[in-house]
Amino acid sequence: MLEGIKKSCPTNRKERGRTRPMAHDISLQDLDQALARGEFELHYQPKVSMITGELSGAEALLRWHRPGAGMVPPAAFIPLAEESDFIRRITRFVFGRLLVDVAVISAVKPDLSVSFNTSGKDFHDDELTQIISSAIESHKIRPDQLEIEVTETVLMDADCAKAQLAHLSALGIPIAMDDFGTGHSGLVELSKWPFTILKIDQKFVRDLNKSTKDREILQASIRMAHQLNMNVVAEGIEDEDTYRVLQEYGCRTGQGYWISRPLALQDFIVYIKDFKPLPAMPVGLLYMAQLDHMQWRKTVIDTALFLHTTRTNRAPENLRGVPEMDHTACKLGLWYYNAGRMFECIDCYRDLEQPHAELHEIGRRLLATARSGCSRDELTDLVRKLSEKSLRVLEALQTLENRLQVDQHPQINGESC
Repeated sequence: MLEGIKKSCPTNRKERGRTRPMAHDISLQDLDQALARGEFELHYQPKVSMITGELSGAEALLRWHRPGAGMVPPAAFIPLAEESDFIRRITRFVFGRLLVDVAVISAVKPDLSVSFNTSGKDFHDDELTQIISSAIESHKIRPDQLEIEVTETVLMDADCAKAQLAHLSALGIPIAMDDFGTGHSGLVELSKWPFTILKIDQKFVRDLNKSTKDREILQASIRMAHQLNMNVVAEGIEDEDTYRVLQEYGCRTGQGYWISRPLALQDFIVYIKDFKPLPAMPVGLLYMAQLDHMQWRKTVIDTALFLHTTRTNRAPENLRGVPEMDHTACKLGLWYYNAGRMFECIDCYRDLEQPHAELHEIGRRLLATARSGCSRDELTDLVRKLSEKSLRVLEALQTLENRLQVDQHPQINGESC
């Protein structure tokens, strides 16, 4: 909705070069009249899972169809609305329109979620929070059908905004930090907020194949977001090469004109019905799984050395930063027993389970032995066994990655999983 801030340079090539209304030609009175006359409408830009290639959601974007001027771009009026409280009226309109449209969309694809943009000013009090909560309580919409996107303007009134977003998150609504990389907030700061989704600003995506620095920033952001258990959405994808690179980096969701331009509701419904899956290549998730595993191994060894050196009587689970010792609940285990099941018909996927379980058993023995005041030789022997078993796990992950890179999709003997 607040597309004017983040998309002032449109990615749609057909829009480039057109004469555009200037922001100073539009007044708040014009916006007020447009709202009263029903001149605003929502278009929907599809989002695709870069893991499965399936349609996974859409972003609701505001359009102003002004009589005599055609379609006015958000860049011409959203900044003006942001300067006043009128932006709050726009947000309320968008959410109200969304309730109606999502009912139509859900009839065609019930599992599709739709995101809408908000302003920091929407969270200076609990008005919007109450409106959304009421809609959920009255069953007008399910929490999993919504996503709320906010920009760094939300950080300006941190205490109130954080409480409002925490309430919405507790309802089960995913909260996304939009335009990441354009402001001054880093992932460490954002980790203190109830964000579950990180939207990488399109300027990094657009120049992915031109700028080494942008590639490194993008890859590092995806890795760090993954460590914080945040999903990453890349917007501004304009070609297949960029789509493929983002897949390899472990990005989960993509959005941009190469996938689809924003569509009016009726066109979006047709798009849903006619959608054909895009290339799926979950190698990026395997890359993340390898990083997760190496971090887990390092944390186990560091914890064991701390227990052995300090002779502390504290149980490992009472230490800060304790590694997850349940092999089904560590990050690798969560991947293996959930998203990873798409590969369960592949032998090298199945070969991973036993060494991973054995690895955790060695890890438990290592921590217990270190806490008991064992000799240095005993500790060294268990660290060596842990490292050897870790190599088995990494080999299994690498074998699976090689298999997928050859196949480009999970197949075995010519049959899909």
